[in-house]
Amino acid sequence: MGRTLDYGYLSTITGILNIAEIVSLIAALISVAFTSRLFCELADNLQSVYPDLSTLAIRGVFQAFCVLCLTVTIIILLAHFYGLRYLGRTFLYLNQACLFANVIMGLMMISIGICAILWEDKLRRTPGIIKRGYLSYDYQNIFNEQTYPSPGAAAAAATFALIAGILFIIEACTRPMLGTSASRLPPYTSNRPSYTVSTNNQRSLINDNQTVGDRIIPIETTISPYRV
Repeated sequence: MGRTLDYGYLSTITGILNIAEIVSLIAALISVAFTSRLFCELADNLQSVYPDLSTLAIRGVFQAFCVLCLTVTIIILLAHFYGLRYLGRTFLYLNQACLFANVIMGLMMISIGICAILWEDKLRRTPGIIKRGYLSYDYQNIFNEQTYPSPGAAAAAATFALIAGILFIIEACTRPMLGTSASRLPPYTSNRPSYTVSTNNQRSLINDNQTVGDRIIPIETTISPYRV
């Protein structure tokens, strides 16, 4: 017998939010991958705007948060898809753990999204960064290396991070309403016909052949000894 899959979870609000979170986190990772590490390092060295803000550190933490939240979200989605809601009372405790994880991941993504907004603002407001061609769409030479500035990539990453954080908070609010009354779908259905054997068939046949007033005479069987 195969494992029962919970297809109904994908149509719930919580399941739809899981899919939207995964899409937002992937979009955030793609956006932050387009940002220029060399421009971040240059902005941190100039220290003209937000001197205590390390854009290079924000870039690394942003990637770590996205990978962590994406991994946890995929695990939660797969666990529900493979029948987590069918565990009865155990599901109540696991659902509370998922709610707590949603709150933590929501705060993580919202906080790193706000930091990414400051990251983009620092790049745009630093005069030395603007002079080095940050707002252009041509390759620039920073620290004797060619890099593409990708203006607005950090802002796009911040937007997707904030969206993911808000979705995590909304999912946490929908967790208490997630019911366990989903109907199971059998993973395998046999094509063989089912047979039901009745124990009264033999008795009913005897009663059908017997008429009222008839007497059933038992047949006695005797075994005679073998004579030589």
